[in-house]
Amino acid sequence: MSKNDQWLQRIDSLNLDVSAYSNHILRHVLLPELLGEEEESLLYWAGKSLSRKLQVEDLPTFFEKANWGTLTLEKEKKNERHYELVAPLMEHERPFSLECGFIANWTERQVEFITEATYELKKKKPCTCKIIVRWDTKDRAFTE
Repeated sequence: MSKNDQWLQRIDSLNLDVSAYSNHILRHVLLPELLGEEEESLLYWAGKSLSRKLQVEDLPTFFEKANWGTLTLEKEKKNERHYELVAPLMEHERPFSLECGFIANWTERQVEFITEATYELKKKKPCTCKIIVRWDTKDRAFTE
């Protein structure tokens, strides 16, 4: 078991929650300063990487636990899924690319095709966005 897995198991066993204050400082103050103009693309990549490392089973539960908001699958088609994310702790000016990358990789492992996720802001208060995940059935993903 990796150190990350051990650390995550320890947090789960202690039943600790992510503080909204801590989440806000990281997401809205520190990351924009560190990542600068490349923030959106780097957060998307980070979301995909995080999804690979965590191996989450239930996406909506993970989003709640991580304080990312309430994620609901609204529609599923042959080559895409539509989600609604209600994130009251998120500022509407901030990118949702971390969440998109996470969902894209999570879906990619399920459908076994290369996926891409995009978002559009639907409502400012509470901050609500639509996330669309798409894949091409001709573009197989490499499974681990």
